[in-house]
Amino acid sequence: MLIKKLLIAALLVPVMALAWQPTRPVTVIFPNGPGAGNEISFRIVASIVERETGAKFNPEYRPGADGNIAINHFVTVPADGHTISVPACQSNWVTPEIWYSNMVKYNPMDLEPVANIARSPLAFWAHPSSQINTPDELVAAIRNRQRLTVAIGGGGHKLAVEYLVDKVSVPGSDNLQTVMYKGPAQALLDVMGGHVEFGVTPVAVGYPHVKAGKLKFIGIADTRPLPGLEHIPLMSRAASGLSIHGCWNMVLPPGTPPEIQAWYRDQFVPAIRSAEAGAKFRENMMYITPAEHSPAGVRASMARLQQTWQPIARRITPNN
Repeated sequence: MLIKKLLIAALLVPVMALAWQPTRPVTVIFPNGPGAGNEISFRIVASIVERETGAKFNPEYRPGADGNIAINHFVTVPADGHTISVPACQSNWVTPEIWYSNMVKYNPMDLEPVANIARSPLAFWAHPSSQINTPDELVAAIRNRQRLTVAIGGGGHKLAVEYLVDKVSVPGSDNLQTVMYKGPAQALLDVMGGHVEFGVTPVAVGYPHVKAGKLKFIGIADTRPLPGLEHIPLMSRAASGLSIHGCWNMVLPPGTPPEIQAWYRDQFVPAIRSAEAGAKFRENMMYITPAEHSPAGVRASMARLQQTWQPIARRITPNN
């Protein structure tokens, strides 16, 4: 009987050896500067995975060209599971081939998605001293051709501004200018400092500054109230259908072996769905979409996003 047990144990050793796991700290490439929604959401779930598995995740920030510098680099790293990234949906699936066609060296659909971590609707913000307080007042200022500047930290933020301008049908709307920063947190620093009057970022990035009295809401770019912020006006009341979200997918390099992909799904999807993460997501004005907790789900969602927003992106000059 003892010999039989030893033989079974010996046979199991190779099987156990095939189960992949990180053997050194994992580098996490963030395509924005520190403080963006992709970093906030990732840290919420990574802390759970680190505690449960002993794995370690070290950030590497590569901002520039709306995340495309980072992903150009990311697709060149070894597909050995020790480098992952958390790109933003609009910045790295919707606008790259349109706004950055001369520099993009990747196809976003070739990335190996693990899951969408979380979403947070975009919001229009203003410096507390601004005379504009509501979506209707902002639309009136645009229609009156007031000179307005909006700080943005990603492609989706610019799409939200351009959708608003297009929807309110303003001829000669070049009096409204957007300024792209190396991430949403960096964009809001200039709004809070009074250097730029307005900003557009995910609610998750700006809401802590509202609570500190350094920013004020103009409106949330959604068609339904955000739980906990039901009193905040919706931009869709001033521009019908204006609904766009910050959205962050965790991905592996193209060609990553299936066993490595399986480890990340097995560890991160339960963490994303956990009660612990859920409480922190709600605290940060984020929410999850379980339909996007598989590679097929992420790809289907990104295809729908492209279909919705790429026609709008093609009408926009990204540097204005």
